Amino acid sequence: MMKPALVTSLATVLALITAPMVAAKGLEYSYADVGYLNYQGDDYDMQGATVDASFGVFDLVSLRGGYTRGWTDHYDTGGGQSDDPDVNEFRFGVRPHYSLTKTIDAYVDLLYTNKKYNGDRSNTEIGGIYGAGIRYLATKKLELDLGGEYQSADIDSGFGSVGAIYKFTKAFGISANARVASDDQYYFGGLRLNF
Repeated sequence: MMKPALVTSLATVLALITAPMVAAKGLEYSYADVGYLNYQGDDYDMQGATVDASFGVFDLVSLRGGYTRGWTDHYDTGGGQSDDPDVNEFRFGVRPHYSLTKTIDAYVDLLYTNKKYNGDRSNTEIGGIYGAGIRYLATKKLELDLGGEYQSADIDSGFGSVGAIYKFTKAFGISANARVASDDQYYFGGLRLNF
């Protein structure tokens, strides 16, 4: 009779080897979302332009990258003074993903962030974004996303997220999402470009 630990180990190795072969086709992972970002926070508000891209170069892992250029309002530098610096944020990392069915994918985000505030007092915040969620292809043209993420550095908080993408053509659509925490909210609207 085999020991339970050996059976568990063999089952785990077999699952890892066969996962790519039995995974469903799943959703596309080569795209860019380009558009307007509105952030409302406890310490400041920001509006800006942003791009987030995913490069599906591997079967179960896509590469991620993004950039945001923002302009702040009501940024408190201490002592009741307001500076309102510009913000440049770079993000990059990976998104492991797995197709549960032809229309449902589960994913995990692991991203490094570098956010530079340029004003009377410049500073840089380095941290990470760690998230997980589900992508659901509700119809041939409509995708719904639901997830959660944790951000470290200047914003140290957990967020719930919901989003929708509507495809007009195979290469072009619109994208909208919201990420909400108790004191901070992000709202995005823009274009989805598939490549």
